[in-house]
Amino acid sequence: MKKVIQLLICCLGAFLVITNSFSQKGESTESIQELDSKLEEIFKSSDLTGISIVVVNDKEVFYNNSFGYADVATQKPYTNHTVHNIGSVSKTFIAAAIMKAQELGKLRLDDPINQYLPFQVIHPKFPDVPITLRHLAQHTSGISDDNAYLRAYVLENPIDDYSYLPDDFAKNLKVIAQNEDLSYAMFFENVLSKNGKWYSNKNFTKKAPGKRYNYSNIGAALAAYVVENATGVPFEQFTKQYIFDPLGMEKTAWKINDNNREEFASRYVTKNTMVPAYHLITSSDGGLITNTDEFGEYLKEIIRGRNGEGTILSKASYEEMFTRTEIGKESSGIFWGVNEKGTLNHSGSDPGVVSIAAINPSRNVGVFLMTNISADEDKQLMGAVLEIWTTLKHHRWE
Repeated sequence: MKKVIQLLICCLGAFLVITNSFSQKGESTESIQELDSKLEEIFKSSDLTGISIVVVNDKEVFYNNSFGYADVATQKPYTNHTVHNIGSVSKTFIAAAIMKAQELGKLRLDDPINQYLPFQVIHPKFPDVPITLRHLAQHTSGISDDNAYLRAYVLENPIDDYSYLPDDFAKNLKVIAQNEDLSYAMFFENVLSKNGKWYSNKNFTKKAPGKRYNYSNIGAALAAYVVENATGVPFEQFTKQYIFDPLGMEKTAWKINDNNREEFASRYVTKNTMVPAYHLITSSDGGLITNTDEFGEYLKEIIRGRNGEGTILSKASYEEMFTRTEIGKESSGIFWGVNEKGTLNHSGSDPGVVSIAAINPSRNVGVFLMTNISADEDKQLMGAVLEIWTTLKHHRWE
């Protein structure tokens, strides 16, 4: 689980090369049947539990298929309707929510966040430099995950013995098992307010806000909390009203509920070892529950937005969301990775899940995959995911 936590702290790093390379060309499969056969061959030779893939352009779904099991013990198939959390790809929905709130006149990206918080968040080393919403959205706020992010996880049924899990997982779960469920507000106040019980200078980097890129899950979730306070609407309700419902994403939600519970996949650390059930207090940074069938609709909308033809946001909002800003050696849009060729990308990793999303505007193609196993913990599993991604990248999508 150590690698998982590292990826939680900097999810883009592990997959950025993969998603950026989506713009490259190479040997291609010619037909969907040939693609299916190749993907099935890769899957069967791996220890992946289940995986689902969707490929779209701005108008249609080119490909949507799944392999393996949502639950290994019962051999419940992993399908295009199987749901689970997708890790940090969830942050792209925070981006859309911010832009919608700005369109509604509820906030501005360059507003200091303390305008919208019931407590003050001040960088202790640079108290005179306000943290803005843009800083949060581009990971330059100076807020660090290193000291506190494990506190965001809550186990549904804590137990005393995790020795059946790999050592790193077991060690971290012993810590997580002590966590109690909290509200968004209480979590952030505990971590970031000077009077909070978990407050520490270690919760902040050594650089002033706006000066250095430092990927922060806590900072991202704080951005969602700012949207909630600025609009006066719970973040779950706001995203449902302005994103999920308009795109027909009926099973997509920030929590397991009666509408998606039956399709929720078991999550695994190895093919036969399940990760104990958990959820995130800071659900917006990595806890979105969805499937490839519905994510494909979102991906089509993002491509349309990139082409200046989106429906859930204005053309100006999409342009601002995808504007590439250089930050030292890094670059970022609003929660989207944007490379020098304009490829949009984000990846995600949480215990028992990995996801990757990328859009190549020059090819007018978007790809998303999700799997219900901690592939980042195993070279063979990660190798299979990379081989699947490369096969998708090189297919002739026309």
